[in-house]
Amino acid sequence: MNHCAGKYFYAPCDRQTKMLFVMIFVFLANIAPSYLSAQDIHFTQFFTNPLIISPASTGYFQGSYRLAANYKYQWPWATQQTVFNYHTQAAYVDFSVLENKLKHGWLGLGANFLNDAAGDGRLRYMRFGASLAWHQAFDKRNRYMLSVGYICNIINKSVDFDRFYFNDQWVNDRGFDRTIPDYEHPNTTSIFQVDMGAGLNFNAKVSDAVLLSTTFSMLHLNRPHDQFYDTGNQIGFRYTATGGIEVDANRSISFQANTYFTYQQKAYELVMGAMAGIKPRQRHGESKSTIYLGSYYRYNDAVSPIVGYQYQKMRLLVNYDIITSRLSIPGQLNGGLEMSIVYIGSLPHHRPTDRKIACPKF
Repeated sequence: MNHCAGKYFYAPCDRQTKMLFVMIFVFLANIAPSYLSAQDIHFTQFFTNPLIISPASTGYFQGSYRLAANYKYQWPWATQQTVFNYHTQAAYVDFSVLENKLKHGWLGLGANFLNDAAGDGRLRYMRFGASLAWHQAFDKRNRYMLSVGYICNIINKSVDFDRFYFNDQWVNDRGFDRTIPDYEHPNTTSIFQVDMGAGLNFNAKVSDAVLLSTTFSMLHLNRPHDQFYDTGNQIGFRYTATGGIEVDANRSISFQANTYFTYQQKAYELVMGAMAGIKPRQRHGESKSTIYLGSYYRYNDAVSPIVGYQYQKMRLLVNYDIITSRLSIPGQLNGGLEMSIVYIGSLPHHRPTDRKIACPKF
């Protein structure tokens, strides 16, 4: 995978250093725990959709534009209808501008879309958002970057109450009879909201081979009302933080480790994992392809082996959640499939810059 700086930084590693990198990778990929209590939109591959994690990530890549899409389906065993009862799709595009006019900073502009459907009642969450971010260096070589960002989303949440089963419809020895009135009187079955969030990122290229990255964001800043009944319910603030490290062991092998934590109204989720990137050997020149292997893990929820392939500026990753919680028995370990694809390109007449040294890969 190419660095944001547009050229390959290489620092030779001795045998002990290489073994240290391998030990760190194995530990993070197989032992690092996470706990899941939250019930908000989430991906196992959280690092492939940075805009929904922190708006400060908007426009933070090497190139002039980035296109990406995510797809996830969960718990295909949970209902008797179809495997698509619990599914999420997301897509985003962001642009990097002003980088050729300013020495130590640039602006990011982005747009994102998310659609989530869950259960027999077709509970649907659809969101359109726009984000912007400013990226500023703190040194002459642009190795230490601070980014701030803001996002505004338009949300529509809807549900089909006619598909639900209620206690009032239960008949002994017969089961649910949906012809019986359910006595449910929601105020509405469709909600529109404006939702805002802000983020702060810091990235540091501590050496030619090691990049450290952190993000922090606060979402639902305006606490929009979220209710189908007249209960006055408001969405709670959501705090999210991530940390990551990217290490180039040599010209053929690299490692990436990430951690993600979010907290909202006493519910939280922690995910950690890692993967290795391996470039196949070629007789002439450097390989344009990279193969990825790794694992992500959620404590008392799921372990997710991950594989992927990258060719030049396009990367595809696929993982499968294997349930390890109490749902593993009814679910037979079947948690669901997740895929992501990311492409980075340059607009015509865009002059490449080598100043984005501290950018994370993709």
